[in-house]
Amino acid sequence: MIGKPVIAYDAGDKFEVITDLIFDQVNNLLLGFLVDEGGFFTAARVLPLDQVQAIGPDAVIVPSRDSIAIAHAIPEIANVLDHNNILKGTRIMTVDGRDLGTMIDLYFDDQTGRIEGYEVSGGLFADAYSGRSFVPAPQTIRIGEDVAFIPSETADLMEEQVGGVKAAIQATGEKVQEAALATSGKLQEVGRHATASLTNAIVDPAEQRAFVIGKVVPESIKAPDGNFFVLQGQVVTPEIATRAESFHMLDDLYRATGGNLAEKLGERMGGTVASLTVEQAKGRRAIQMVQTDDGYIVAAPGQIVTPLVIERAKAYDRELALLSSVGLSTTESVQSQTGALASAAGDRIKSTASTTGDQLKEGVKLLWTQVQETAGDIQQRSALEIEERRIKGALGRPVTRAILDRQDEVILNVSELITHQAIEMARHEGVLDILLSSVYTETPRLSLESLRAPENGKAAL
Repeated sequence: MIGKPVIAYDAGDKFEVITDLIFDQVNNLLLGFLVDEGGFFTAARVLPLDQVQAIGPDAVIVPSRDSIAIAHAIPEIANVLDHNNILKGTRIMTVDGRDLGTMIDLYFDDQTGRIEGYEVSGGLFADAYSGRSFVPAPQTIRIGEDVAFIPSETADLMEEQVGGVKAAIQATGEKVQEAALATSGKLQEVGRHATASLTNAIVDPAEQRAFVIGKVVPESIKAPDGNFFVLQGQVVTPEIATRAESFHMLDDLYRATGGNLAEKLGERMGGTVASLTVEQAKGRRAIQMVQTDDGYIVAAPGQIVTPLVIERAKAYDRELALLSSVGLSTTESVQSQTGALASAAGDRIKSTASTTGDQLKEGVKLLWTQVQETAGDIQQRSALEIEERRIKGALGRPVTRAILDRQDEVILNVSELITHQAIEMARHEGVLDILLSSVYTETPRLSLESLRAPENGKAAL
């Protein structure tokens, strides 16, 4: 955070820079940021956390310049500044004398300000490779001039996890994408219509179109009338892609130019399975940083995965990354979860088998039902996620044909924009798949005149 510029949203200008963090050790909270220490004639100026609109990887966004306040006007911040506690470089020790290292950074929730832990250098649990470790934030911490004291239970918790870390590093297993590759050979056995439907279900047609444009066709492809609509060696242009769509053969062109259904299926299944099995990461230590695309930290290196971390991973769709960080593949987590279910079911079966064979059969039938329900749930969630993505990609775009309901009344006419109402009506009439396959995806072509202002610029020659 230190050194990040502060930018006003209303004016779009940079007007301050973060110079330090204001930390309330009693309540274990980050209250805000110091932007100006002040001097003999000026008071310190601060940015309270509740005035922060967003914290990005490159800047802190606030509503306006008025978000900056005088420190003494906010009692809790003024009290912290009076104590002049310095976090960076402070040595962390337990109250029973165990050295956990020197504090070099901290991790906090940017919404609530709650401190989740500290990154320390050296100390009792330092990693052999980086020389650092993650100390979870205790409920109480007392920061002095040179040493910060934390409860001994914090070190006990870290010590209990050392065995778990070593086991997690060794648990490397195969990725779920490799298992998905086994499906690729079977796709050729499916009929023309079924294959197209399957391809569109796995990869959105708009994504297929974007993929094929610019690719070289390795072999000629015939249209339904027997004529070739694209020849071997041709570079796919937007016109060729449109022609493939008109023949309902965009999926053929996608696969012919290198589109990999198994890989896409693996990604989707990997994400779906990860969301169902991410609980297996609980109690393990993260080996690598887990971040969102915009830099938000889900789990820090060395952090013990708690239910809060798991919920954060789910919120940002980073379950797969979290499993990988603790040394688990989705295959292993599924095996672990399935093994636990099977073991529990097996124990129930054993206990009932001693009475009658009929009870044993019921136990097996119950286990099979659970397996079927779990598989059906995964498939249903995956299908809903795919449909939701296609809907988001279609909203606001025009259609290339008239969409009719069961009474042949027009829901949308050619070139009319797809709306939320149109989506719901098409779903109700059973023609949502037709609507989503008729989305116009061409990039609009705007003339120079349509972009020009109505008059010449004052500064133009």
